[in-house]
Amino acid sequence: MPPTNLLVMSGALLVGLAILGAGLFVASIGVGRVRLARRLRRAGPTPLSEVADATGLVAFNGVARAGAEGTLEAPISETDCLAYAVQSRSRNRDDADVDTNADEIWSQDGRASAGVPFEVVDGGDRVAVDPRNAVLSLADWEPDATAWTDRADLPFDARDRLAAVGLPSADAEPTDDPSASSDAVTQCRELRLEPGTDVHVFGGSVVDDARDRTDDALVTVGGDDWFEVSAGERSTVIPDRQRSGSLYVIFGGLLAIPGLGFTLAGLVGLASTFLL
Repeated sequence: MPPTNLLVMSGALLVGLAILGAGLFVASIGVGRVRLARRLRRAGPTPLSEVADATGLVAFNGVARAGAEGTLEAPISETDCLAYAVQSRSRNRDDADVDTNADEIWSQDGRASAGVPFEVVDGGDRVAVDPRNAVLSLADWEPDATAWTDRADLPFDARDRLAAVGLPSADAEPTDDPSASSDAVTQCRELRLEPGTDVHVFGGSVVDDARDRTDDALVTVGGDDWFEVSAGERSTVIPDRQRSGSLYVIFGGLLAIPGLGFTLAGLVGLASTFLL
């Protein structure tokens, strides 16, 4: 085989190995996410008294109480709370004659959330939770929520607070000229976690520096994209991560197929070079 063919076969082998390796790496991430999601789904809640000694991800229930940092103010209602999420949705004004409760005509186009560290209490046991990186699943916290309200009907200071927390609106300011208004209607609502609410924490872990404290300070649970603070016993993060893990596996497998083809082509080409 001419030297140029040898270089081509070697290049095909290297490209194939690189693509194959990338595909297997992506698939391995997906497999890990799926396995962890299934393990968390099967695992029961951790008693608060055992959270401090737990390794890995934990799940526990209790009652939310204000911690050392107190509360924060929700932007629409100005209610003191431990965490909040504000959402916005919009639809075209041409759909005004359609039932405004029909979800299919609304586009969810904005969300902002915030929280302060709080305590979760169960009997005499307490654990601190830092929700800064948590997914806040607050939709089940009723009546600690405001109904969907047209942004134009909100007070000006409430609109300013929504803009300040990162939820700007496409609605134009109301004027006497109908042609000056936006073609879209935007609605907003606020969901809150208030002190005294039953709360469920999924997928968090004890912050490393909290284990090393020698004082009586509570251990703190934090987390990353697996970390969820929820009102319901059903986690939304775990099935979401399981689905995303499945997509990783599928994408990694599809990526590995051409990598395997290039690798085999390179190996066959090189073998034929030295054996024939």
